[in-house]
Amino acid sequence: MERLEQLRKEAIDNPSKKKRGCTSCKKSKEVTEVLPPLEINFIPTIKDIKTVYNLLSNVKEEEKKYINDVYIALFNEEFDFNCKSCGNTQSRKLYNYITKTLNEQL
Repeated sequence: MERLEQLRKEAIDNPSKKKRGCTSCKKSKEVTEVLPPLEINFIPTIKDIKTVYNLLSNVKEEEKKYINDVYIALFNEEFDFNCKSCGNTQSRKLYNYITKTLNEQL
């Protein structure tokens, strides 16, 4: 019985915390130099943007460059294919862009 009480006290004093999201991407990185502005060589059409959103459900290796080009042109940042939580956040950002901005233009 004493052992059970001791374990209960330890559990109350040190509760386990569940990790959520991507900790490596959330850490702020030091800026050491100013980057030059990006030159946009690719201006995506509405069809390109919707195609990219549809491709995000099942990304193939040869489609990553196309997705990244469209995403950079829209949001001035690269799409993160390596981090699942960051990729989901960026997918929602693209979805919100499609539903709010593009539907207003149509």
